Amino acid sequence: MDKIKPYAFLFLAGALYALGYPSRISESLIITPMISIGILFHYLLKTDSLKQKIKYLLSFNLIFNLVGYYWIADTLVEFGELPYPVAILLNALFALIITPHFWVAILGLHFFKGKLQTIKNKSFGLFALSLSIALTILEYYTPQQFNVFLGQPLVSISQYLGFAHISGLPIYSFFSYLLVFEFLNVLEFKRFSKINYFSILIFILLNPILVPKKNEKEIKKVNVRLVQANISNFLKVDSEKGTYASTRQVIERYENLSLKETDLTEALDLIIWPETAYPFSLRSNPEDLKNTALPLAFINVTKTSKADLFTGGYDSQNTLQNDAYFKTEHNTAFHISKDGTLNDTYNKRELIPFGETLPFGFLNQYLSKFIDNISFFKEGEKFTLFSLDNGMKFFSTICYELLKPKFIREYLNNLKERPHFMINLTNDSWYGKTMEPHQHLFLAKWRALEFNIPIIRSTNTGISSVVYADGTESKRLGVYKTGNLDLELLFGPNKPTIYQSFGILPLFALWILYFIFHLLGIKLKNE
Repeated sequence: MDKIKPYAFLFLAGALYALGYPSRISESLIITPMISIGILFHYLLKTDSLKQKIKYLLSFNLIFNLVGYYWIADTLVEFGELPYPVAILLNALFALIITPHFWVAILGLHFFKGKLQTIKNKSFGLFALSLSIALTILEYYTPQQFNVFLGQPLVSISQYLGFAHISGLPIYSFFSYLLVFEFLNVLEFKRFSKINYFSILIFILLNPILVPKKNEKEIKKVNVRLVQANISNFLKVDSEKGTYASTRQVIERYENLSLKETDLTEALDLIIWPETAYPFSLRSNPEDLKNTALPLAFINVTKTSKADLFTGGYDSQNTLQNDAYFKTEHNTAFHISKDGTLNDTYNKRELIPFGETLPFGFLNQYLSKFIDNISFFKEGEKFTLFSLDNGMKFFSTICYELLKPKFIREYLNNLKERPHFMINLTNDSWYGKTMEPHQHLFLAKWRALEFNIPIIRSTNTGISSVVYADGTESKRLGVYKTGNLDLELLFGPNKPTIYQSFGILPLFALWILYFIFHLLGIKLKNE
């Protein structure tokens, strides 16, 4: 029984961590991931055996993966055309890579256990601080397929997260870890660090005070239509193969929805279609974009509506096709002006491993000849800033690019002017009727908070909505709903946040300050 007990608790911990994200039970249970990490590290710190640590983490990851990322199996069935039992097995294997930062952490706990024990003997407060810093750094810098940060569920109370624009999501992970380890200290040793508890209290109290105030000056209005055509995965793939009936149905659905009358009091400024909405590849001319031949559907929508069109599609940029399709196309966002000409494009830079590329370097080109279900897109090279006739500026991300804070920082810092908003084009149809679209939107809200910038999110099968700079949301078009979302949006100018300018450097400064306080406390205690 004693041998089974740890695994039972670790299975529970994995499920509790998953409940911090949108699930069929609730939108987010904020506290459960912290309880989960407390259970996990209780057992990881209790054993000196590396083999035992690996077993514990595998047990945790297995349940976290199957409960939180169960939709990976649905994707493998839909996208990879695999039998469901095989897809379930492969989904279970994903437990090996779901939390790479924890794998690095258990190696660190094992090989530096002597030094960690010395720190723990001197001061558990310093030990808790050191471990919290290490885990936060590992979260931020370890490459992950899907970002797993302990602080993510706190976006449920986005209106009160005043430190988000200063140090981003990492500061919330840090204080979450610190709170977890201090609770473990109280439960196991009946003691606590006054410095750590005082700092956690101050952090909680300052958050609502530091929330940025809305800029009420120089407000500009833009009337936007999000077109959610709700194209099924089968219909989408069939249309891209050139099947006449499917192609016609997809294009007509987008056209008809785009040209419906609007209930807004003024005309539309911008119509937005989602990622890869148009089924055929364009061949844009980077040297002279305005002379690019555009589909009649684009020209009809823009000239009839007298509004700009922003849409996802494929772009071969006049490159010659080869025997395979390795890096012959871009996953692209096109901005078409109301006169029916191409204004500018953005080519997706951060490709999804196992969906749009493979992580095998020079072997990818060879593998592309044998693997049909991966797109092997060419990475984009430029950071595009788009403009509307009313002077409003915006930039675009495509799909999971939005979930990468370091990439968004790089994008914004490479722009010559500050955009008023971001457009995110997404197609989540691969995931079926699962919680993935809800989780995707949930995590996207962090970018609005960190960079104090609204996000207009256009998706194929839902969820389409606008996330405002404070993380709150407009009305939405839900999953598998067909229709338009017409919104009158008021956006003012906004300045780069501290997080955009300095990343987590302010957090490093805070950590140095903490170390000084702890060392001074140890010195005074010894005297």
